[in-house]
Amino acid sequence: MATVGTFSKLGPGGGLSRGLLAAVPAADGITAADLAALQAAVDRFMAEYLAHARPEYARQSINAALYDDAMEFLCRPGKRLRPLLFLLAHRIFRRPDDPTSERDLLALGTSLELLHGFILIHDDIIDRSETRRGLPTLHRVLEARLPAFADRDRAGKNLSLVIGDILFALAQQCLLDAESVDPAKRLQLSRMLLGCLVETGFGEAADIIYGTRDISKISHGEIERMYLLKTTRYTIEGPLAMAATLAGAAPAAIRQIARVALPAGLAFQIQNDLQEFARFEISDTEVPADILEGKKTLLIHTAFELLGDTDRSLLQLCFSGTSPSEATVSKARELIARSGAVAKLHERMVELLAEADAAAHSSAFSMEEQHGLVALIRMVREAANRSKSAA
Repeated sequence: MATVGTFSKLGPGGGLSRGLLAAVPAADGITAADLAALQAAVDRFMAEYLAHARPEYARQSINAALYDDAMEFLCRPGKRLRPLLFLLAHRIFRRPDDPTSERDLLALGTSLELLHGFILIHDDIIDRSETRRGLPTLHRVLEARLPAFADRDRAGKNLSLVIGDILFALAQQCLLDAESVDPAKRLQLSRMLLGCLVETGFGEAADIIYGTRDISKISHGEIERMYLLKTTRYTIEGPLAMAATLAGAAPAAIRQIARVALPAGLAFQIQNDLQEFARFEISDTEVPADILEGKKTLLIHTAFELLGDTDRSLLQLCFSGTSPSEATVSKARELIARSGAVAKLHERMVELLAEADAAAHSSAFSMEEQHGLVALIRMVREAANRSKSAA
């Protein structure tokens, strides 16, 4: 095994400057510079972790090329939202006698980012995306490295799926490598993370199935539930709950965290939808994947509910084919813009964020912990304001 027992030889922090996490203030007082420092720490740790494991897995030239492509994909600049939420939430809930080392906190946070990479790779294939974080998607990178032959597109996608599965395994190894964490606690964290990913998978399945249905046959509640499964669990609730569990929080406290995380995560996804639509309005060349693929998002469903009968029928027609054309996508954009759905979802997002704030303030957490949770909700909203290409 490449990571367990070997990467730990790099010492505390895996070559990172010591005391970085301890120097970062509590979440309610964190600055943009503090966030940038944490983000850089995660980036350095992940790059070192993957580089240290490389000799074990890249013994053949083919494997070396695939591993290097996976490293390049993972280390592209991104938000690192999940590890940041984990590290900051642990800062909120940790106890003075917490034995977890800085290196192992970064390892646990990195395991979340590796799993996010696994999900992105699979999502890009499902969505037929061409770019990720401003560069070609991994399946396009791998396709370009293959010799020209009739089925090169399929081979690139197949290789990408396999790389995603490898990242899933590496993420688990990264979590298990946190040696300063009690083995029973590591097992508990692994179970929590795997539970989130099972729900993410079912959320993705629902997204695919809803894409095959007429918009009139899907309810608003079904789409919100799909969002909660597909995005909220592993993006918001999982990192917060795992951090609190590591810090020794009781099950009742974990349930209170869920009450804060669920509306915040739903608001995060809605804001992503709105951002995608805003970019769509800026340039016809930036066609959003969700609209292009005919996905039944809350934005599209809300527009359908607000439009009159004639326009509803037109919107249904826009997504009745297997692949919307440029004309139908353009018409859908026009109908959505005219419906008032954007303003409606802005209102919904504000309501959800207020609900998350209220859940934090009405919890049994200390005043400092409540303020920290509210600050994390604010950070989630600010993260959603950034380009989706940096997800």
